[in-house]
Amino acid sequence: MRQLIRGLAIVSLTCLAAIFSFGSNPQKPQSLAIEHVTVVDAAGGRELADQTVVITGDSIVAVAKIGSIEIPKNAHRIDGRGKFLIPGLWDMHTHVAGINANPAWAKQTLLPLLVANGITGIRDMGGDLDALQSWRREIENGTLVGPHIVAAGPMLLPARRPGAPTEPVDPAILRVGTPEESRGAVDNLQKRGADFIKIIEVSRENYFAIADESKKDSIPFAGHIPSDVTAIEASTARQKSIEHIIYSSLAFDCSAQGDELRQKMQEASARRDSQASADITDQANHTFSAEKAAALWRTFKKNGTWVTPTLFSIWVNAHQLEMSPDDPQLAYLPVSLRKQWAPAKTPTKEERDTEAWWQRQFENDRKLTGEMNRAGVRLLAGSDSLDRYDFAGTSLHRELQMLVSAGLTPLEALQTATLNPAEFLAIAKSGRISPGYLADLVLLEGDPTVDIANTAKIAAVVLHGRFLSREELDAILEKARAAAAAIPSASGDAK
Repeated sequence: MRQLIRGLAIVSLTCLAAIFSFGSNPQKPQSLAIEHVTVVDAAGGRELADQTVVITGDSIVAVAKIGSIEIPKNAHRIDGRGKFLIPGLWDMHTHVAGINANPAWAKQTLLPLLVANGITGIRDMGGDLDALQSWRREIENGTLVGPHIVAAGPMLLPARRPGAPTEPVDPAILRVGTPEESRGAVDNLQKRGADFIKIIEVSRENYFAIADESKKDSIPFAGHIPSDVTAIEASTARQKSIEHIIYSSLAFDCSAQGDELRQKMQEASARRDSQASADITDQANHTFSAEKAAALWRTFKKNGTWVTPTLFSIWVNAHQLEMSPDDPQLAYLPVSLRKQWAPAKTPTKEERDTEAWWQRQFENDRKLTGEMNRAGVRLLAGSDSLDRYDFAGTSLHRELQMLVSAGLTPLEALQTATLNPAEFLAIAKSGRISPGYLADLVLLEGDPTVDIANTAKIAAVVLHGRFLSREELDAILEKARAAAAAIPSASGDAK
């Protein structure tokens, strides 16, 4: 099976001085008026044609038919004819300050890359909390162009086994070995200002200690469901969101032989038999029970449990031997990371078998995503960038396309990155285009409710009320490429 933690033993990286400063204390923006634009109502799916949207500061102050609204005299007027305006997009599963992303260079490359792709908010699912909080302060005071950031800080992982090699200190990881350590970790992160707790794989007793302490500290917890905890137990413990389908073993919860297969999986894992683990996962997929799945979906709905499928990241695993070393998105990454990601020139049989296994898992994940959506389970769009060939920014658009391929309508897919994040995060006045709402918007060349791929056809972005034209976005991207090219080789080594 694919490594569960995907290279979490990351070597500490040397710092890189900031090469570019995106933003330099811009003055409070003048009023902005986007005229003759079609406004996409992300809630009801209506399209309001020939509208004028007026923005002052970081808020929308008016949305009305052209000619029925007074535009401030000093407003910066934008012709929106033939274009479609949607709320800013949220990527609800990113890693921009940990895993493969070194905060020393990610600030100059990944943050602007997100904005240029219309992503005005992110939920970082495991990274350097100090770096993320520092970036958030700079973004809020206008000295850095970047998305809104909701962050967990370090991910909770099991303590190292006795005798295991020591690992470098990694601010993206916090290991816990006992329930007391687990409770202490929750308390510590809550006091440090983490927005939620992220679990990867901890023991059953530590999982429930984390759940209990999170409730006491009034801080949400999310992440993978450990292999010895069922999804119904996790939902009942009020895990707010389940990340990934395969890494949270939802196929086992939907299997007619779930209990038996889960026991076999634990035995295979104990003896580190990866082939047996892979075969058992296939068996779980093949023994799908509509009745068990329906019961699980009802539990999720009753408890308000959300799911982030991250289909695109699984699709990449299923096509890992097809990835191109000439992909233009690689230009935003350090040279050493590009080399590390290079696909095998002559794949072995084992590598081909592994890719085929991931193709089966992707199809099963896509099936379960469609099942959940039809049952009314709430979904969130997340890319899982920066995983291998899972690029910050562009991968969210691919995720939306994958969600449509799973059976969501284009509007439903759009909601997973707009309305749903606003509701999940309880961000007032976000996720819609209406007076009083936040002015985080994306101006598109095509209608995303007809073809979800149109979310990638970005004409401009409005970020915190600041208008960024296509030319300005292109300039931001050029600076990000230059910043990546200037990273010393040693600073990009992410293991």
